Amino acid sequence: MTRTIAFAALAALLLTAAPAGAQPGSDQQPIPVRFHRGGDSIRLTGVLRQNQQCCAYRFAAQAGQTLYWRETGAAVRVVMTYPDGHTDGPGLPQGIALPQTGPYVFTVSPDLMADGAFGRFTLWLRIPPPAR
Repeated sequence: MTRTIAFAALAALLLTAAPAGAQPGSDQQPIPVRFHRGGDSIRLTGVLRQNQQCCAYRFAAQAGQTLYWRETGAAVRVVMTYPDGHTDGPGLPQGIALPQTGPYVFTVSPDLMADGAFGRFTLWLRIPPPAR
């Protein structure tokens, strides 16, 4: 009985694990973003390094909400992937209407066409409650 439970737990872990070699923050394993209870904004920090994929952030939102974002630090490109899989970017407006309910991925990567593409950055995300 115990052996069956242990095997089932191991099988579940293997089935939900990220692809081999995926690093936290990569497109294959985005960093989950959870807003504080009752809060609608969060401050995230990261470091962009040469030849290292980072930083993809996954958050949940409802259709009709708006994502507001701001970044300081390294020169970056931003791309967003919607719940249906389509992407928008690089370059996004500071306020983005979220048309679908589900998980979104907001990716920050170095802007290789600009000076200062590598280094620390700070990202602020805000998703106010949907308008009533």
